[in-house]
Amino acid sequence: MSPLAPPYEPRRPHETVLYGVVKEHLAAFLAHARETYEGALPKYVEDEFRGYLSCGDFSRGLVHVRCGSCGDAMAVSFSCKGRGLCPSCAGRRMAGSAAHLVDRVLPSVPVRQYVLAFPYELSGLAATRPEVLSALSRLFWESVRGRYEAWSKGAGLAASTRVETGAVTGVHRAGASLNVHVHFHLLCLDGVYVEDAEDEGALRFEPAPAPTREELVRLLARIHARVMTWLRRRGLLRDEAEAHASTARRELSAAEAVATAGMQRGSLVTVRDAHGVAEDDDASLASAPPPRATDAVTHERFNLHASVSLAASDDRGRERLCRYLNRPSFSLARLRVRRDGMVSYRVKKASRGRVTERVMTPMETLARLAAMVPPPRYPLLRFHGVLAPRHRWRARVVPRPPSSSRASGCGAKGMMVVAETTTTTPPPSRPAREKGDGRAALMVAAPVSTSTLVATGRAQQVAPNVLSLTHWDRILDGELYATSSRLDWRTLLKRTFEVDLRVCVRCGGRLEVRALVTDPASIAKLLTGLRRPRAPPAAA
Repeated sequence: MSPLAPPYEPRRPHETVLYGVVKEHLAAFLAHARETYEGALPKYVEDEFRGYLSCGDFSRGLVHVRCGSCGDAMAVSFSCKGRGLCPSCAGRRMAGSAAHLVDRVLPSVPVRQYVLAFPYELSGLAATRPEVLSALSRLFWESVRGRYEAWSKGAGLAASTRVETGAVTGVHRAGASLNVHVHFHLLCLDGVYVEDAEDEGALRFEPAPAPTREELVRLLARIHARVMTWLRRRGLLRDEAEAHASTARRELSAAEAVATAGMQRGSLVTVRDAHGVAEDDDASLASAPPPRATDAVTHERFNLHASVSLAASDDRGRERLCRYLNRPSFSLARLRVRRDGMVSYRVKKASRGRVTERVMTPMETLARLAAMVPPPRYPLLRFHGVLAPRHRWRARVVPRPPSSSRASGCGAKGMMVVAETTTTTPPPSRPAREKGDGRAALMVAAPVSTSTLVATGRAQQVAPNVLSLTHWDRILDGELYATSSRLDWRTLLKRTFEVDLRVCVRCGGRLEVRALVTDPASIAKLLTGLRRPRAPPAAA
């Protein structure tokens, strides 16, 4: 981390456009849903909205921190931990899960991203029926795995042994213009693991060549055929006239109504960019190389592209891509309130100083946001193949720290590191055989830090299931190591933004946690001393 990293400043969610819209119109939106449709909105949707209004509310609890040098005090509020609406909590989930995927799930092998989009009707069906979405995700993964199995057979790898690959699927419920658009981002290991029967069952990774356009066309046709067969067997496949007549005969539930409203095109206008809106604040976190138009293939309104790939050694790129895999549904920086009271959301595409915006009423805005809230027990990340929790090869594939002694809290001195030997001098210690990778690794005790080895070029990665020393040095010799996707705020901010939560804003001293305050009387007394409002503006 840079020594000149900026200090932490508490966020102000109550000053955002989204908070104002939800605060003013949530009660009317919930009442409209109860009076208009057959049933009210699901409880998890209402809880998500109300939880967002309480996110950053000091009256519900806070952490009191104080600078040991100048005595300056600061209050840090609690978060709502929502999954679909709160931009702050969704951003935290995005960064935390990406760090965990890179540190604990994805081995250092080439990866490729496959993105699959569905037609309008099927996207709406997947948005309202979890069983349909689970089936689509499974069929997508099985078809992609079939591509690698066919390649391995053609290359002679699967003749006498078992081959496997793995993937992580990110479920996106929204498109770029605040519309409901269910699609999948599948991050797949770009090759197969081969079990070597002659080497005590060790695993080795064989990278696969990039798919040609003809291969993608055949792959998409296979996905389409399998999806249509699955829908037909369950009576969900109907022509457009029958589907329209069926919808007209029955009353829509509130969840189906908001999903339908979220899929509609709505009002898109092109205006001059007089507000000077820059790129999104989180663009550096969720950025990924955009696909070229020639890379995508289309079949019966199904769309697939697989143009984004990363090398085995690109740890930074892998973490950025994992953030994109699990990005929030919308960007708070694109949302604004117009002078006429309408709400606009800026679409990505812009040219010649003009931008395209989706213009909505506040009620339509809340309906679109409600449709993007994922139901409970609805995983937004799904693991397949060797990365699945119960796969018998998983423990031999997923990465681990360069040294078990460092991971258990050992200091930099005497740390066990993976180093290369370039001379004929016998190594200081006996080479140890690393099971699971089919290659030998020298575990050498050296009284130096990983940064010294990386700077001198003497460190290298010798196994895909061992984190490289370059990556280990980037996370400060394991200080920022993501043991789970729920990293604490300090570690996550330091790793993602290079912001140190413990640095005082006034003098640069060290901040210390004084108390965790939840008693209402103590909260009111502390906020009065800090000259902060006791509670956010009341909702309408």
